[in-house]
Amino acid sequence: MHRLTTAHVPALRLVGPLLLAARPGAANPSRLRPPPWMRRGGVRRGLCSVDAARLEGGDKSDGEDGEKRVAGGGGSRPAVLDRRQRSRGDAAVGSGELLAIPGVGPRNLRKLVDKGFDGVAQLKKLYRDKFFGKSNEKMVEFLQNSVGIIHKNHAESITSFIKESVDEELKGTDTPNLSKNKRLTFCVEGNISVGKTTFLQRIANETIELRDLVEIVPEPIAKWQDVGPDHFNILDAFYAEPQRYAYTFQNYVFVTRVMQEKESSSGIKPLRLMERSVFSDRMVFVRAVHEANWMNEMEISIYDSWFDPVVSSLPGLIPDGFIYLRASPDTCHKRMMVRKRSEEGGVTLDYLRGLHEKHESWLLPSKGQGSGVLSVSQVPLHMEASLPPDIRDRIFYLEGDHMHSSIQKVPALVLDCEHDIDFNKDIEAKRQYARQVAEFFEFVKKKKEDPSAESIDSDKSTNKQIMLPHRGGLWLPEGSPLPESALNSLDFRRAMSSFLSA
Repeated sequence: MHRLTTAHVPALRLVGPLLLAARPGAANPSRLRPPPWMRRGGVRRGLCSVDAARLEGGDKSDGEDGEKRVAGGGGSRPAVLDRRQRSRGDAAVGSGELLAIPGVGPRNLRKLVDKGFDGVAQLKKLYRDKFFGKSNEKMVEFLQNSVGIIHKNHAESITSFIKESVDEELKGTDTPNLSKNKRLTFCVEGNISVGKTTFLQRIANETIELRDLVEIVPEPIAKWQDVGPDHFNILDAFYAEPQRYAYTFQNYVFVTRVMQEKESSSGIKPLRLMERSVFSDRMVFVRAVHEANWMNEMEISIYDSWFDPVVSSLPGLIPDGFIYLRASPDTCHKRMMVRKRSEEGGVTLDYLRGLHEKHESWLLPSKGQGSGVLSVSQVPLHMEASLPPDIRDRIFYLEGDHMHSSIQKVPALVLDCEHDIDFNKDIEAKRQYARQVAEFFEFVKKKKEDPSAESIDSDKSTNKQIMLPHRGGLWLPEGSPLPESALNSLDFRRAMSSFLSA
């Protein structure tokens, strides 16, 4: 067996800060490049991280070129560094701060500096100006798409660090409390394909009445389509095998809504519009899958056992008002066929009809079904006069034995979305919807600012029970029949007011 002797091991000499191997015929050790194990990404180890970032310049070719010039002579190094320092201004001052952020290494540092983020202060300003009160995903996407940070986990670490820093700075100030007290949350509800996304994007985002007033929180569909490291699409799984995945899907939907509410809770705009809510999950979709036997009795009992305590402990989940976008199941089905979302291929018209009935009984009390008794909710008469004509007949208070206790008496605005409207051309229609939402916002805001007003004339605002016969129109106790045409109209509440006040 060959034995290793000292003759095979070259002598080692220490040259400057580097330990180099001396071998016969080697050039001047001071001009040798360090071995690979002493370099990282083309930058010498042993330099401080800021100097390393300066030398590296972000990519391999730039770093190696800089290193060659440094190795080529003692006079090259100051020239290279000075030129880079001049091109970046005072970037080195803040870069040390940036390198302290989890997820920021030399390469990400260069990308941030090149985009004008020379220090933590600039990143905080970015967060406050663009992403404060919004989902963390928005800033993560910005860092990846606009700054060029490749790895998502790096972008997430940077976002979390900046968010926590801003939140910490705001502690002890009155701003968050004032914002939370004055801020209102409306949940936009409606059947599948009724037009919620169009409403939020084209009306809330693009009208003078709402764009500076509203923060939009879309439904977290992307989270349902990409779960875990294997990128599982639980929305697709639910539609493909509803009996297998209904309970799992509804659990995950609830979790993502709670996360979404928390992420958007510290926004500064006075109105937050959220696409759907945990209550539409419970009042509509969980009921639907239970009735279809896709969720058995044990599963529905488990769901209810944690739903009530969680909602009661998280008041942010309870909105100040609902906006019900209303259209017929046939109209929704046609729109669903047009948009062709892959996961919805198996959704039938009958399923949409069942969802429509549940939305109606929940959000439009005049259409409510029950054990022969129809509960008529109406805006208190002393407040009706102050309501603008556009929404006077479209606001209802939610109530009934089937209603969750936390949303009893919460007002709902019903908007007609039956007709297909091209909002690119019909600007007036778009502004009309926006005005109705803005007027509803002012109504709810005044109601919250002066809650004592609800107790005034309480005898006039008491809801009365009306008998709903099996056939024909609506009969009042010891009264005359109400025309069926009034029952089928959104003018139903006003018609009832005239009968009840007689």
